[in-house]
Amino acid sequence: MNAPETLPRVDRAARQAEVVAALAEHLPAHALLWQREDTVPYECDGLTAYREQPLVVALPETEDQVAAVLRACHRLNVPVVARGAGTGL
Repeated sequence: MNAPETLPRVDRAARQAEVVAALAEHLPAHALLWQREDTVPYECDGLTAYREQPLVVALPETEDQVAAVLRACHRLNVPVVARGAGTGL
């Protein structure tokens, strides 16, 4: 889930807190990353020319969690970027 870097820092932090709170209802703590040092590996995949700092990284472990994350993101109007193996293929 990416957010434009053009958002002012305060707005980004508020939006991030809103998204984290919504996703925390559906995911265990270890499956939700939002600290900068935890999300850096998810800025890009094998195609490193395009980088974007994720607002939040959700790592659902079950089909029900995937569905809950997608519903929450849809409700909050948060774009979702699915990531496979990170190869860019």
